[in-house]
Amino acid sequence: MKIFTVALAALAFSACHLQAATLDHHPHWSSEKLPDLYYEVLSRSLDQALELQAPDGRYRTAMPAVSDPDESGWRVTWMQFIYAPALLYHTDNPANRYRGSRQALESAIRAGDYLAGIVEADGSVLPRVNGKPTNPLDAHRTMYCWTEAYALLKPHLDSGRAARWAGALRRAGELIAAEEVFPRINRPKYTSPFLGFSPNHLGLRATTVWRMGMVLDIPEWVEKVQPALKRFVNHIRPGGYWEEHNGPTMSYDYLNVSVAGLLWHYSSEPDAMRAMRLNTDFHTHWTTPDGIDIHTVDQRNRSHFSPRASYGLFAFSHFPHGRRYARFRLLTALGDGDEPLQAMGLESLARIAQDAYYHVDGVETTIPQQEHSYRHTLDRPAVACKKGSWVYSMSALVGPERPLSQFYLDRIVPVSLWHAKTAHIIGGGNSKRQPELATFAVHRADGEWSYLPLDALIAGSREADTMCVAHEGFSLRFTFDIEDDTRAVVRAQAEFTYDRPDTAYLHLPLVLHAGGTLEAGAGRSFTLSARRLDLSGVGELSHNGWHASLPPAARLRWPYYTYSPYGDVRVPENIHNALGVLAVPLKNDGEWVEISFSVD
Repeated sequence: MKIFTVALAALAFSACHLQAATLDHHPHWSSEKLPDLYYEVLSRSLDQALELQAPDGRYRTAMPAVSDPDESGWRVTWMQFIYAPALLYHTDNPANRYRGSRQALESAIRAGDYLAGIVEADGSVLPRVNGKPTNPLDAHRTMYCWTEAYALLKPHLDSGRAARWAGALRRAGELIAAEEVFPRINRPKYTSPFLGFSPNHLGLRATTVWRMGMVLDIPEWVEKVQPALKRFVNHIRPGGYWEEHNGPTMSYDYLNVSVAGLLWHYSSEPDAMRAMRLNTDFHTHWTTPDGIDIHTVDQRNRSHFSPRASYGLFAFSHFPHGRRYARFRLLTALGDGDEPLQAMGLESLARIAQDAYYHVDGVETTIPQQEHSYRHTLDRPAVACKKGSWVYSMSALVGPERPLSQFYLDRIVPVSLWHAKTAHIIGGGNSKRQPELATFAVHRADGEWSYLPLDALIAGSREADTMCVAHEGFSLRFTFDIEDDTRAVVRAQAEFTYDRPDTAYLHLPLVLHAGGTLEAGAGRSFTLSARRLDLSGVGELSHNGWHASLPPAARLRWPYYTYSPYGDVRVPENIHNALGVLAVPLKNDGEWVEISFSVD
């Protein structure tokens, strides 16, 4: 019986990450349950990784280019993949082709020998490519996966190699514990303002030291860290997420729940089970039916609308709907191809190995993505709602700026709209110093923009939701009205709270695809490229199977490049992540402005 299909229209351009993955009878993957699918995917990925492994033992995603013999893009975090061949060599599963394979064992040994050679006497990790030092960022993640691989392979290592590996792991663990874990476990709160970094960094480093204590027989590490892990899982909010600053961060939250999963596995701590249950409920409702996290509540990242699977899936496997959700996440991340290394990368596949090892088997049940409708709210003002083929979300979370940190975005009450035939139409997310992306922004008479809300809330029910936002001088409202399976209407209004010569604007970030066609009223048609478009008074827009009817004063600009907290350039001009920003001025008398979206 066909259980569920994530079926999406085929597109003429590759920039849009829409896959045609099914939860059964997949064209490329024969396993129809977990953990078998994990082992099938890992076996296929090891086929590729063996061909690409460097002579010094490093895992790579491609052979070195002639123009880059020193592999400047190589990362030590790719060595997390050591977990995969170790697990495959060790584990019986009908989908595992590498059980007891010499190739798998030798690959893991070469990788472990490389790692043993880059841990310095003081415990610091100094990765090298062809003798040249490279970036050690997040090396603790690799140390964790190496620890798990060592635990699996220890009976198969000669005594000298086992001693070298254990010594290097211990040195690395001592430094992680002394510099990153022990000084922070007594901080007042496990959030970024108190820790100085994201809580996932503490959680992952702490579980690394904790697991090293178990595997290397250092009981004092286990005893010192375990109470901190219990405290960590108890920092979960009633809405089912760990807050980094003052609300959820979707992608990093999967890292946090992996901490709860490990704590439960080794201690049966009831608070860890409670955290996993809450977190499973959160993620299953804040994911669209094509496997994309709903990022409107995320303060760290805007969505680039690609499905992902790596950390934390094993934590969901304690629950029937969580097992199906984990399988759904993996299939959507794999897409419609059969090359997991290209689709997911070495780091994610390493965490699929963790998901496989700690998976809890059992039956599956329906997930929200299969339901005709649902409405889910958090413990703070945010809602995700599915009605037939539509999914919308609103985030009314507000918070203080973090001007000194590049990593925390401004909360600008974003909204999103998704349809089964088109995927995202409105792709709202938080940003930083980009008022044009704020759902509501006020253009002051002196030419300045005010875009950070003073307050916001969501008033609503299953029938309708209204987001109410306060800016200085304005009370603003926003609604989605899902009329039927093919038509949704956006409405917004503004009212003065005191008289000022300012103008409030509604902004909708439209997900337009470079290389695709935009039709803009009066028979005009544009192929979307890096060439700038500034369209006013067009009345109508059509793109990717959807059609929008606009008020006369609406203006569309393309491409609008969005802020990134990573890398050296804060607003990289990546055309495939660009948006089209629709701006509509609002009257100050409470008159509603209406924009309708219909799908062919």
